[in-house]
Amino acid sequence: DVVWSAEKQEGYLRIDGLKPLPEDLQYQLWIVDGVREGAPVDGGLFDLPTAGEHVIPITARLPVTKAAAFVVTVEQRGGVVVSKQKDVVAIASL
Repeated sequence: DVVWSAEKQEGYLRIDGLKPLPEDLQYQLWIVDGVREGAPVDGGLFDLPTAGEHVIPITARLPVTKAAAFVVTVEQRGGVVVSKQKDVVAIASL
């Protein structure tokens, strides 16, 4: 589930079914902007201390005009500026 405020440029992702990652990896959230060309917008990095349901805050690193989808990838610790989207583990559409 995703709750997103275009006005505040922030929201929350409720996710279940993902497991903790090894220390050298992190989950990274991406916001697909329906009117932006190019790569999705970085929505933040997160770790999961345990399996189960978690609520993750979303903070857009760039302005998002029309959020169309939210994608979670597995990336190197510290994240990446542009994801190759090769290890997508979750997608939520609005």
